[in-house]
Amino acid sequence: MIKFFRKIRQKLLSENKFSKYLIYAIGEIILVVIGILIALQINNWNTERENKKLKTVYLQALVNDLTKDTVDINRIVQIQKADLESTQNFLKRIHSTTATIDTIIKMAKKEYNYSFSVKRDYANNTFNTIISSGNIELFDKELVEMLMDLNSLQIDQLERFDSHIDYYQNIMSDFMASFPIYSEVTKYDLVDRIIWNDINEKELIGKFTAGLGIRLFMFKNTVSGHLRVKEKSVEIINFIENDFEK
Repeated sequence: MIKFFRKIRQKLLSENKFSKYLIYAIGEIILVVIGILIALQINNWNTERENKKLKTVYLQALVNDLTKDTVDINRIVQIQKADLESTQNFLKRIHSTTATIDTIIKMAKKEYNYSFSVKRDYANNTFNTIISSGNIELFDKELVEMLMDLNSLQIDQLERFDSHIDYYQNIMSDFMASFPIYSEVTKYDLVDRIIWNDINEKELIGKFTAGLGIRLFMFKNTVSGHLRVKEKSVEIINFIENDFEK
């Protein structure tokens, strides 16, 4: 094809037909431009098709992450609601008119569970990948705003919980320093005789009650925060699934 056009050019030049050559040259340029435009359009189609496939993969991964989170939030919220109920019952017993120091000692030593279950992160690997790769531009503005709002909720929830748990752990560390707890299996009779049989009742009640109070506050805020994250996650799942159906 190139040889064919070259022969035409050479023939026109050899015959001194400059006007015809000029028309021919312009026509050749137009053909080249059209060819470039067609190639660019084909490339754009291919890019658009690949972006559409990538977007679909991302959307499905987002749904999977958010679904996993909602299931995990449901699990941890049920556990923490039970923890709240248990903590409230301890406080009610402490403030009961029938409570005695022996009752409180029994609660602190044998009944109160000092461990608890928490959720320290969210399943946002897909979101982080989308942000770091710059592919957030593949998504509609409305979905982007929803994802950003969810990420802000998640960060706020985790930061507030870290702050609460630090405070709780400081209080309980202070409590444990004065009133160490051991398993009954270990039979620390000396510890019982020296510490628990001759305690500062005011200090015990104050520190134990303070620990229960901050634990109650911590999990009330944690549960409400998890539920806000869950609500936003479900909203995004529904938005994406509705988009798939279109």
